[in-house]
Amino acid sequence: MIKTLWARITSINVPLVAAALFASAILHILATLATPLLTPTSGYGRLAGDLPQNSMQILAPVTPDAQPLPFLAPDARYAICRFDTTNGVVDLSAVLPEPGWALSLFSPSGDNFFNSVAGPGRRPEVSLLLVPGEDAWRTGGQINTNVAAIRDSTLSITANEGIAVIRAPDRGEAYRARAMADLKRARCQYRRSRAS
Repeated sequence: MIKTLWARITSINVPLVAAALFASAILHILATLATPLLTPTSGYGRLAGDLPQNSMQILAPVTPDAQPLPFLAPDARYAICRFDTTNGVVDLSAVLPEPGWALSLFSPSGDNFFNSVAGPGRRPEVSLLLVPGEDAWRTGGQINTNVAAIRDSTLSITANEGIAVIRAPDRGEAYRARAMADLKRARCQYRRSRAS
């Protein structure tokens, strides 16, 4: 019995087994990288149809039966804006008053290209100008002077479209009214031109 087992082990074609393991590893890596491209609907696709353009919307509380996207935390409230800079600059502002609050910008393909997290010693006000990507390209990577920031604390970001998500921790009933008031103060709208 041991002799037959040893004979089978020694008759294994080692280069063939190594090639099969290597091919399996390559196939696994390719399948992992292709999964986002093969998914029928992305998070952006799920939300984009239901959200008005350039308007901040506060989502209903996340429950097991009501989740706009998978894996949203049930201990947080969310405000989301689908922004589009096709017709001009979008002004995005929010207050992140305490640790746990975050503002994130995502492209339609799901890339997170900006993130601001509240923390001790940081300014709670976040003000962004979302400018069309083509304008920055035409000016050699520089932002047009006609969309210059009103305040020094405003950051200009080149983006054509995407989703802005504000996450506010839900710390319980006693804090909920204040958190909702701060979420309602968030703005996402076309920038009004200033009179010269």
